[in-house]
This record gives sequence, C-alpha cells and structure tokens, in this order.
Amino acid sequence: MAEEFIIYEQPINEYVRACLRLERLFEQADHACRGKTVWDARNTISVLLEILYLLDRPDLKTKITKELCRFIANFSKLEQKENVDTEKLKNLLQRLESINDALHHTQGRIAQALRQNQLLETVQHYARNPGGVCAFEVPSYHLWLHKPTEERAHDLKKWLSEFDIIKEAICLLLCLIRESAEAQTQIAEQGFFQMSLDPQVPCQLVRLLVSIKDSVFPETSVGRHGVFVRFFDPKYYERPAQTKKNLTFKMACCIL
Repeated sequence: MAEEFIIYEQPINEYVRACLRLERLFEQADHACRGKTVWDARNTISVLLEILYLLDRPDLKTKITKELCRFIANFSKLEQKENVDTEKLKNLLQRLESINDALHHTQGRIAQALRQNQLLETVQHYARNPGGVCAFEVPSYHLWLHKPTEERAHDLKKWLSEFDIIKEAICLLLCLIRESAEAQTQIAEQGFFQMSLDPQVPCQLVRLLVSIKDSVFPETSVGRHGVFVRFFDPKYYERPAQTKKNLTFKMACCIL
C-alpha cells in the first residue's frame, strides 16, 4: 500500500499567497454550488463575497498579467531546444497567451458586474455580522433563497462565471510553479531541518510532503538564504512542542 502524505505549502511572496487563497476559495465555491439546499446556496454566496474581497486588491490583476508574460517569455526560449515536446509546448504557450489577452481586455476591475449587483452588495454589507445575514435584515435575500433550486443554481452559475478568466490564470500559474521542482527526500533531526538557498534564484513556493502516520505538523519559514522547518507534535489544549523524533519527509523548492 502506497504511503499517504499531507502536502503543506508555504508561499514566499504576497502574490503566491493571494493565489493560494483564491485557489482554495474557488474550490470551495465549486463544491458548495453543487449542493441543492438553501444552506449550500448561502455557503456559495459567502465564498463568492470572499473572492470579491480578495480581488479588490488593485495590484493583483497587474501582477498576474506580468507573471503570465514572464512565463510566456521563459517558455518561448525552449522552442529551439532539443528534446522538447514541441506540440505540448505550443499548446501551453497558446493557453498562456489566450488567458493573458483575455485579462488585458477585461475592462476595470475583475468581476465588476458582481460589484454592481444590488442584492450581493446588500448581502455583503451585513455578511460580517455575528450570525450572518438574517431575513429581517435583507428580506430580498430571504426571497432569493426560497427560489426554486434550478433558478438559484442558474444565478449562482452565472455569477461565478465572472471569475472564469482569473480562476483559469491562477490555477495554471500555480500548476506550473508546483511542477517546476521535484520533491526530494530530507531528514529532520529531532524535528528540525534547514537548507541553504541560492539568493540569485528566488524561490516562490516551498512544498512539504509529510507522512500521515508521523502525526506531526510543520512550521516553515523562508529567508533570502535558507529554508527552516520545525515539526511539532499536535496538542490542542496546550502549546505544541517541537517533536524529538527524527523524521523523513519530502520537500520541493519551486523556483519557476
């Protein structure tokens, strides 16, 4: 039986951190919108509003388009190299260029139409209240929640489609970053591991693969010159302590 691992990811810069947050929210939205109950619809709306909040960052769209251009430039250099799957490379470049063009032609902020939706704007106003949005605060939302399941699903699908381009961009960029490095086996002596990094080759993401059977969790810090990992035994009613065990785990420093 293959050993099971938990993957822990540590972003190194704010751009990758934002992408990871959005990726998780997109996954939550996809899961919630498949449900058919009122509570599933509520969860989907809550996640949708969180996505809008994160996308309000004025620099995010610019940063993602810059990263797409950087990837296009880097992969274009491989076209003349030997032992390269030219068909696969061509398809990847076409996909990157298509997403980049779509983002460039997006007027204003991403998902601007959702910010002009009066129902969503009103729900967002009350969403931070303890207990969430109540019927006595937003009766129009209460009415929408009691629409037939098919009508609610249609609305949710339409609203979530506003994120399609940015979702595709983020998922592709993260996929390429993750695939840029192969995980190598490492040993943490008494729960501690450190490794030097080349400051001339900036790392974007550190990925740790930790065996489930070890029952430990890592805390990772990354500086300009190195990666530092401490493994802790879980304790839920007191401060966790660094494990005394020698652990074997896998780590990848993604530098693409």
